Amino acid sequence: MPDFADQTRQHAVFDRLRRGIMAGTLAPGARLPPSRHLAEELGVARQTVVLAYERLAAEGYVRARVGSGTFVATDLPDAAPFPAVPAAAAASPLSRRGAALAVIPARAAGPLAANPVTDGPALLAPGVPAPELFPVQAWTRCTTRVLRRLTPEHFGYPDPQGYLPLRSAIAAHLAASRGLIADPAHIVVTAGTQQALRVAADLLLDPGDPAWVENPGYIAGRGALCAAGAVPVPVPSDEEGIDVAEGVRRAPQARLALVAPSHATPLGGALPVGRRLALLDWAARANAWLLEDDADSEFRWQGKPLPPLASLDAAGRVIYCGTFSKSLAPALRLGFALVPPPLTAAFVRARTLMDRGMDVPAQAVLAEFMQQDALGAHIRRMRTEYARRRLALLEALARHCPAVSPVAAPGGLHLVLRLPAELDEAAVVRAARARGIAASPLAAYYIGTPALSGLVVGFAATPAARATEAARRLAAAIRAA
Repeated sequence: MPDFADQTRQHAVFDRLRRGIMAGTLAPGARLPPSRHLAEELGVARQTVVLAYERLAAEGYVRARVGSGTFVATDLPDAAPFPAVPAAAAASPLSRRGAALAVIPARAAGPLAANPVTDGPALLAPGVPAPELFPVQAWTRCTTRVLRRLTPEHFGYPDPQGYLPLRSAIAAHLAASRGLIADPAHIVVTAGTQQALRVAADLLLDPGDPAWVENPGYIAGRGALCAAGAVPVPVPSDEEGIDVAEGVRRAPQARLALVAPSHATPLGGALPVGRRLALLDWAARANAWLLEDDADSEFRWQGKPLPPLASLDAAGRVIYCGTFSKSLAPALRLGFALVPPPLTAAFVRARTLMDRGMDVPAQAVLAEFMQQDALGAHIRRMRTEYARRRLALLEALARHCPAVSPVAAPGGLHLVLRLPAELDEAAVVRAARARGIAASPLAAYYIGTPALSGLVVGFAATPAARATEAARRLAAAIRAA
């Protein structure tokens, strides 16, 4: 009996390459990747790619040369609609600014949507909470209560600053969980941290303005600054977070700094008090702004939680950004910014120009969820479960994948695994992803030459029972790289 799944994959590979050839993306005479390399990149069996290549050759799209490889045909079949103007010569529809935006990375290689080995969820996806542990029953109860109370006023244009009961619930949550006193009048609800960073960058930076970013650091955050036209200034980040003295040396007149004082991405450094005070002092002297990304501060594995940088900010230079993507689910697309009073009105106006505000019923459900202390209860459960998953993965790696060395990090939902110097990081990532391991290359988090070679992997979305399987697959990927 034929394997229809294999036939579907073969057709998908064939169609993807055929479309590239017809569009001119794969130019006449271009050499296709070796079948083994393309199979690893796509996460399919090598035979699937071989059969797709054979079909392309049979239909005249490519020519195979013994000992040389497979090349795009220079005389395409008559039925093939070749573009009237070669793609390389066609005028780009994008503006110069649009072309620059189109190449800004949003994240490192992107997590796999599914495991190509089992068709289930990929293992070790970094920075992703456990989807199966979302509190569905509690969320459903809150949704039902909210729907019963909705009035016609809830379906007009939303308050661009955010639903007031939600802003009040966020203020209460920050006071209880982070010791941060916040006035709901200066909280702005956003579509996750990313939107908060982009609004702040648009509001505070002119094109060409320098802005500090941690190096290595948060890729999507750096992208938000680049999208606003800023010039990122890479400042080294070590086991104690961003090196403030080095930032002052490199760009003393920078207009803004993007920092994660509680848990730097991806190495996990936590900024000690001395560096925090130095950072605030620099911002005051340089008339600069600090964007504090506090995305996963709820999850700390060593020592006591550190207070937010904003709690030390007497001069009003910190915009504090939080999200519910890590504590609940990324799909909710709900976050917030605590904005200094002089900036609040302008921040709300800039945010309004983006999308006119967030879905009111969704905000109302989250407000109800928080008012019932369901969020606090969920976070407490997740701390226990994620600690168990983290320990299980560390033990499994020590036993089954000793080639990697985990970098000690006091918090967060991911780990950095150092690789031996002789290994090719990119090759390990390709081999890992072909085996259903959603590892990201550490190099992607750097601007310039990486100081370390390694992988960024998550543990929150991988059950403890699958830690050994994940470690063994990663070990197999390292052997194959």
